[in-house]
Amino acid sequence: MTRALKLQDARLARPQRAFSLLELTLVLAVIGVLSLMAVTRFGVDAISVADGEGVARKLMLDLRQARRRTITTGVDHYLQLTRTAGQVTGFAVCQSGGALVDDARTVPTGVTITSAADQWTFGFDGALQSGGGSSTMTVDGGDFQWLITCYHATGAVRCDKTLSP
Repeated sequence: MTRALKLQDARLARPQRAFSLLELTLVLAVIGVLSLMAVTRFGVDAISVADGEGVARKLMLDLRQARRRTITTGVDHYLQLTRTAGQVTGFAVCQSGGALVDDARTVPTGVTITSAADQWTFGFDGALQSGGGSSTMTVDGGDFQWLITCYHATGAVRCDKTLSP
């Protein structure tokens, strides 16, 4: 008798319901509309600001990497900026002799780098070798500018973010 009740209870259980194809399609359509609204609302400016900040960070990290490699290996390393028609289009960390240490990076469209020097070389003690005082480069992307300063005596790198003029 108890076995008959168990079988009867099992038959009365409701089947589990899954999402239909129509429901999944509607959810994806709503997500697509919301994504489109976000892109049109924030647009290209937000993307170029993100690109500008990313380039500024990569430049800072590459300057620091060149300095650290010089100190640890005793071989001069430098950051080399590549220009095309006067515009900086890429940069890479190299060691003396011109060998690439890391992959060359490209500057995305909408981001402008301004620098008086194309080569930022560090000496065995980590000091920046070119010129006197401090060297700066500016990364301009969207509504913001990043001023990267490298101090000659110490090789320390600093970045300041400001609104574009």
